Amino acid sequence: MNVGARRARWRVALLPPLIVAVTLVAGCSGDQGRPVASDDPVTTLPVPANMPPFPYPSDVPPVPLPSAVPAVQLPSDIPRAQLPADVPQIELPAAIPRVQLPSAIPPIPFP
Repeated sequence: MNVGARRARWRVALLPPLIVAVTLVAGCSGDQGRPVASDDPVTTLPVPANMPPFPYPSDVPPVPLPSAVPAVQLPSDIPRAQLPADVPQIELPAAIPRVQLPSAIPPIPFP
């Protein structure tokens, strides 16, 4: 039997007792009567000292609302802008000159 197979057998043989030992040391024994989570929904954590008290809805003062929304006068007739009678003509070039591109890009030497 080679060394690799012997090590694999030792690992498989020692794995269950190792899991049981870690469970007992960590204090997570598998008690049937003990629930995993607490049944008490109230937290027992202390409130930090630097946290300001949160106001209750009864502590917030009421905000007076306006009794009526003021009417806003909207313009009923929007003045129309006059379009120019003569639109100037824009002359486009008849032909765009061609730009000569290099046929081959010279190599760039890197140091």
